Amino acid sequence: MTTAEEYRLLGFADADREATEKLEADPVAVAEFASELRRKIGAFTPESELEAPDDWRISLAAFLETLPDIRRYHQERGISDEISWATLADLGQQLKVHRRTNGDFGLETHWWMTIHWTGMIYALGRLQFLLHQVPPSHPVPGTEPGEWVIGVHIPESGPLTPEAVDASFDQAREFFPRHFPEYPVKTATLGSWLIDPYLLDNLPPESNMVRFGRRFTPYGKPQDSQDSPVFFTFRSHDLTDLDKFPQDTTLQRLVIDRIKSGGTWQSAYGYLKL
Repeated sequence: MTTAEEYRLLGFADADREATEKLEADPVAVAEFASELRRKIGAFTPESELEAPDDWRISLAAFLETLPDIRRYHQERGISDEISWATLADLGQQLKVHRRTNGDFGLETHWWMTIHWTGMIYALGRLQFLLHQVPPSHPVPGTEPGEWVIGVHIPESGPLTPEAVDASFDQAREFFPRHFPEYPVKTATLGSWLIDPYLLDNLPPESNMVRFGRRFTPYGKPQDSQDSPVFFTFRSHDLTDLDKFPQDTTLQRLVIDRIKSGGTWQSAYGYLKL
């Protein structure tokens, strides 16, 4: 049974906690997925990737059932309670995002949370870092296939100031050699619409987003991702009526104007050496 304090540390809003306490999910399916989660904790190879069930309610119930297991794994790795809870609190954040996007209780991104619950990703200050291997199908310059890298992810938690980003990378340089010495990392990667060349060329060069994006050296072929800027800027998947979205900031106007003019946003790829 999840305690009130655990819900708080997991970042649950009151409405989401109350709805979770009334949640009904198939107990057999929950037990099966919980067993899979326990089996995959600490197993970072591509072969051990975990597929989330179709029903987000099963995932959410299994995450709460296995909370002691992932907390124990963090403790065994010597990871502080502060970092452990900051990492797992993305669960409450994703519930909030779902409510803002869809207007109700749910966990659209439950597949994303399986990464947290198997010990692969950590919140270190402003950024999250995902420990994984370079796939042969998408090589990163200066690395070997199978080499360990950390993928950078950007939660919704405030501005990307250079100072905050520097502090996160400083933490990552210390964190992974200390807690995961058997997985040496020398490179950080990013796949995001935030490094779409169009964005970097059309926002003010002194903006936090541009200064963040310019840290990374581009590689690979960008992929069309029209939904990403709309979802992350406006928390909506609706591309049919763009005029309903606010256009109060330079970024908001840029996102809408590009789509209206027939352009296509893309997710691009970049890397930097740690």
